Amino acid sequence: MYFAGVLYCCAAAVFWALGPVFLKKGLAFLDHTEMSASRTIGFAAASLIFCIFDPNAFILWRFPSWLLLFVFINILVGNVLGDLCYFKSLELIGVSRAVGTTCCYPLFVTAISFFWLGESLTLPLVLGTGVMIAGLFMLKSGGRRAAGAGNETASWKGFLLALAAAFCWAAVMVLQKWLLSVHDLPAASITLWRALFLFAVSWGIWAWRTRKEPEKRLHLLRAPRTIWAYAIAAGTFGLAAGGYVFALAIQIIPVSVATPITATSPLIAAGMAVVMFHESMRPVQWAGILCILGGVLTVTA
Repeated sequence: MYFAGVLYCCAAAVFWALGPVFLKKGLAFLDHTEMSASRTIGFAAASLIFCIFDPNAFILWRFPSWLLLFVFINILVGNVLGDLCYFKSLELIGVSRAVGTTCCYPLFVTAISFFWLGESLTLPLVLGTGVMIAGLFMLKSGGRRAAGAGNETASWKGFLLALAAAFCWAAVMVLQKWLLSVHDLPAASITLWRALFLFAVSWGIWAWRTRKEPEKRLHLLRAPRTIWAYAIAAGTFGLAAGGYVFALAIQIIPVSVATPITATSPLIAAGMAVVMFHESMRPVQWAGILCILGGVLTVTA
């Protein structure tokens, strides 16, 4: 069972690396609101399939109704606020640097767990924090020589937005662990209801923002099929598959073991970005990503 949890984490790392690659391609035509809405189609459809085939899950909510509020908060913080910050950072600093920066989320997970769950601070945590911070600055500043003043401002903005996204994701990971371990909710059921809430919220935001501009609604409806495919794939892999297998993993193994494994997704995403988008990565930036991953391993040692 322990080995199965490790395999689930490896799968989550791959799925979370694929997500931003499809997002980057879709954002070439769609804006943030359109992408947020369209990707929920893949999220909801895949989550429903997982729920149908998971023998421990229920499509209808059979648990205390007040727990739905926390599932809704999970969506608002992680997949609305966090992902909007992430989308903007992808545009400003690219896939490789944005994903590399957001992989510091285990640091935020540890901090939130300390204040919420009362977990203790350790020497590996302090050392790992220092290594991760150093890696973040190496990753952020690696391309500074080639950037102008305007690009420098955009780079800092993208860097800070990626950090904000990481904090939001860390908060919902702790919340999801609480729902899974304390209240014994099935992973597939949580994933499905997260998908349903996100579907309603995202399409509601899109409808509200385009209520006085019919041409913007037509822009989404007229999107090429390939763009729709990228958006649906982003939801299927990055949200549904990644979220589901990660939830399965933290039911089997400690989150302190799962987190550093899934944090390898930046290296996968960075490699994909270099190959598919021809993004440039200086050696110091690759070193920064390795420092962040090393810090993650140290923190969870």
